[in-house]
Amino acid sequence: MSQLKHVEVVGIAKDGRDALNKIKQLQPDVVTLDMEMPHFHGIEVIECLQHEAPDVCVLVISSESETDDEKTLKALQVGAFDFVLKPKASERDPTAVLLKMLKKTLPHARSVSRVIGCDKVDTFSRVSEPLMLQQKSKRMRAAKKADLIAMGSSTGGPAALHKVLSMLPANFSLPITVTQHMPKLFLQSLADRLDRETKLQAKLAKDGMVLEGGCIYVAPGDVHMEIERMGAKLCVKLVDGEKVHHCKPAVDVTFYSLVKLLPRTRCVAVVLTGMGADGAAGAKAMRDKQAYVIAQDEQSSVVWGMPGETVKCGAAHEVLPLNEIAMGIVQASGG
Repeated sequence: MSQLKHVEVVGIAKDGRDALNKIKQLQPDVVTLDMEMPHFHGIEVIECLQHEAPDVCVLVISSESETDDEKTLKALQVGAFDFVLKPKASERDPTAVLLKMLKKTLPHARSVSRVIGCDKVDTFSRVSEPLMLQQKSKRMRAAKKADLIAMGSSTGGPAALHKVLSMLPANFSLPITVTQHMPKLFLQSLADRLDRETKLQAKLAKDGMVLEGGCIYVAPGDVHMEIERMGAKLCVKLVDGEKVHHCKPAVDVTFYSLVKLLPRTRCVAVVLTGMGADGAAGAKAMRDKQAYVIAQDEQSSVVWGMPGETVKCGAAHEVLPLNEIAMGIVQASGG
């Protein structure tokens, strides 16, 4: 860790109980946390920290395996900032690989640790009741019913997606595409979790899959997801291209594929929390072709990178806190 500039390691814990005690004593800005520990496992530590030290930013160290992916998603849902994958055993220099990933992630975690508090953590850990669609609002309603909702997210995205999608009613009638920056195995777990914990059906998108109303389609890992029209139907097209914004799948790839279908195909684009600018340019191109664009606001975002850039480039019709985005989707889409 001494190889990381501007980072001081103030303590190392041998297990979950020791971690909680040392966090209280040392008050670090950022905690790197393994999911499997004696006494308290990682999720239990995160849940305790939300009550005892909510301003500490937690970075999960996870392996890309079927046993760890579900636990990591749960950790992100209950309040972890992000995760870093453990190097594979085949790596020639595992320590160097881990250091490289930490160098990329820790600066963002340190900046978040200075502003995150109980209100923000609580935003991602509590699921609201289903929307009361009778609630009146001055928000602009769609003149015509939309054909598709397209969502993009990165850091903080799994919890934000869970929050928004769980607030949509069971009778929501439009297909929803989700492009989330995550490794392949984690995206299958994300789709499974959304399927279990929302009122809509969720699945990992496959090439040629026809989009059906009331279903969530999660872009798989290591490929880009485009949407194309086949006659009267909208279908998934998976493309094995170069990374965009250092990501695959990338939000902009999905959004730009929809630009080709606009304005005949009516879309609502939603850009949620995430590092970088992926989705911003695509959202602007969509708005220019009469799509409706919603961006998450800065206060409720874990990182206001992607939605912030969407706002700065003039793409967003609305900038909403996380707990209002579902209502915004319903009203903007007529869904």
